[in-house]
Formats: sequence, structure tokens, C-alpha cells
Amino acid sequence: MGDGSFGFTVRELETIVRKKIPLLMIVISNSVFGWIKASQKVGYGQRYYSVDFSRSDHAKIAEAYGVRSFAAREPADLRPALKAALECGGPALIDVIAQPLQDTAVPVSQWMG
Repeated sequence: MGDGSFGFTVRELETIVRKKIPLLMIVISNSVFGWIKASQKVGYGQRYYSVDFSRSDHAKIAEAYGVRSFAAREPADLRPALKAALECGGPALIDVIAQPLQDTAVPVSQWMG
């Protein structure tokens, strides 16, 4: 999930922990509602509104709910984080720090009309 989606669904971590669901969650953390920003770039002449936000430490937030958490700040961090998360035997989250993706071709404009 993206970090914007994480913000909308973070409360679900309580249910995942309470029910002991062995779910691996990966958050792509780029501090932007990327698809919405891409839509605003293409469809609204780069007039951006409420799409950029400050970085949060999603691994620490998940830890507060009782989820084993890892951060991948560099590409080399990802493989060991994946291995540890898969081996932990319960819910786990990896916070992957990434660059903004609003310059990619995404279908949001088509969905928004």
C-alpha cells in the first residue's frame, strides 16, 4: 500500500494483531498521494491541491499496535527486511522509503472522469 492508503487504514492494524493474522504489509512511503497528484498534473495543469504531506515513520506506528516492523531506507535494506518479516510468524510491516511517483503514467485521470 502507499503511505496515503496507510493513513486511511491504519486502525486495521489493531484487528490484524488481535486476530493474529500473519499478514505481511509493505508500505511504499513517498509522502504524496501519488496517483491523485498525477491526475492533477495531467488533468489540471499541475495545479496541486492537498496531495503532499510530511513523512511518517510507519514502522514505529505499526510497532505501537504490536506489529513486527522493519524499515528499508536503502535498496540493500529490502532483502533482509523481507526475510525477517516473512520469518517472524505473525503480522509484519516493512516501511519502504521511495521517491515520489507522480511522474508515472497512472489511470487515475480515467477513473475521475
